[in-house]
Amino acid sequence: MQIEEIISREKEALKIHEYAFIKAEEVIFSQEVRGLCEKNSCRMYGTSWACPPATGSVEDCKKQCQEYEQALIFTTVTQLKKKYDMAGWREARIAHEAVTEKVAEIFRKEFSNPIILSTEGCTICLKCTYPENPCRFPKRMFPATESYGILVMQLAPSVGIRYNNGPDKVTYFSMVFFSE
Repeated sequence: MQIEEIISREKEALKIHEYAFIKAEEVIFSQEVRGLCEKNSCRMYGTSWACPPATGSVEDCKKQCQEYEQALIFTTVTQLKKKYDMAGWREARIAHEAVTEKVAEIFRKEFSNPIILSTEGCTICLKCTYPENPCRFPKRMFPATESYGILVMQLAPSVGIRYNNGPDKVTYFSMVFFSE
């Protein structure tokens, strides 16, 4: 069965809101996105295997992704109690990461070594082993799309996915790069 059929069939069970398959070469990379990481706005820079500088340069990330033929971009959307519901954002992110793990399982069964990217850096361990020791859970650690320099804000609408789903909702993105 083709991966497009699997995702279409499993979309509801996986709790994927929207998704699109695109050619890997169509993904938009930007050093500007990495600049946000380097300013440490999320406080993850230099603290995790999922974030820069551990992920390598944007050019290295782009080259790595473009070695694959295709990419899947997908979202989850969560209704919040109020616009700035920080606890709701955290819960939504945890739920999104669980969806990403399920999608990763599907792709790992179908393809050799897909690249799985997700949200804002890894939070599996209380304290990451970076940079002293290897990642404890490399199959569960998904680098952030932003850490790869992917301009999701521009990419999403170009493939028919809403970047913003409303003021009281949080939308999280993940991507999978693969070759048939």
